[in-house]
Amino acid sequence: MNSEALMLEAVELARRGRGEVEPNPRVGCLLLRDGEVVARGWHEFYGGRHAEAMALAEARQKGVRPDTAVLTLEPCSTPKGQDGKKTDPCAAALIGAGVRRVLIGGIDPDPRHRRRGIAALEDAGIEVLDGVAASACDELLLPFRRALQLDRPWMLCKWAMTLDGKTAAPTGEARWISGLDARRRTHELRARCDGVMVGFRTAQIDDPELTVRLAEGRQPVRIVVDPLGEIDDDSNLVRTARQAPAWLLVGDEVDPLRTGRLVDLGVTVIQCATAEGPRRLHLGHAFRELRRRGLRRILVEGGGGLVAQMLAWRSVDQVLAFVAPKIIGGRFAPTPVGGEGRPFMAEALQLRDVHFEPCGDDVAISGFVGD
Repeated sequence: MNSEALMLEAVELARRGRGEVEPNPRVGCLLLRDGEVVARGWHEFYGGRHAEAMALAEARQKGVRPDTAVLTLEPCSTPKGQDGKKTDPCAAALIGAGVRRVLIGGIDPDPRHRRRGIAALEDAGIEVLDGVAASACDELLLPFRRALQLDRPWMLCKWAMTLDGKTAAPTGEARWISGLDARRRTHELRARCDGVMVGFRTAQIDDPELTVRLAEGRQPVRIVVDPLGEIDDDSNLVRTARQAPAWLLVGDEVDPLRTGRLVDLGVTVIQCATAEGPRRLHLGHAFRELRRRGLRRILVEGGGGLVAQMLAWRSVDQVLAFVAPKIIGGRFAPTPVGGEGRPFMAEALQLRDVHFEPCGDDVAISGFVGD
């Protein structure tokens, strides 16, 4: 198999991480010995092991020492813990594994790290050939390139709705629209994000816990966009604030007595500038503050008012909708995106890289928001 064919196989592996790894890049890896593929790997999900680490683990399990690596993106070289990096550098791992030749498809577009991985390999005496099937590898990096331009976290908006586009009954009751499989996947997503966010109305009506229960993994920060600081002291989020972190984004004019009370209850209160009156936060300011505090990937679980505001602020990067085969009707039943909407169909937001897949009895539709 020639170099380009090998790289295209690595590209297919990288695509398995679509929708799961952002804002990190999708990466695929093949390891070879004497011209034969002996191990495969890909970046599975945000916060998980890198493609090289997965492939090297498989090679070790087989007792095979690879001599060649095929990578869709140059290997990372940043030490663990630096710049928020959660894994050991893959360049060092490949060097330690005794690899003598590396084929690379794409160069890291992040100017802080560009060609550093390649330099580390070459300094170790490894032969490096880059630019193999470069266009296919570069296509994988479109969401990563977008993420590099952001001064806020990557925002994934998720909702469940009926076939007729309702997120609750006209009474407001919403349990359960989607089935158990979709709910499990939502909990997996929570565990793979730095934060999970809702608006005040959703926190008030649904009184969610926003904890990881139907999957294994870490508990993200729970965030409520609550401009007036109106959340109830006895809500699930406030009552459990000492067990799982709860952050409240409030306006900068909220009564200090109110914010002090919430802090006493264990809530982290973040005061933000407002826009268009005290009931709306300046989301640009609020989300930049979340990024400054170390959050890079946030799952937004509604409601429609918050999602509409985020779209207006151009703060939605990815969408995941679970569509249940149910019809509930009702002119006043809520929908996933509120606000005034766009006046003409020609102005509708068009998602790109759209995927459809079954999820139990439901259908999961996912895509990315373009510029």
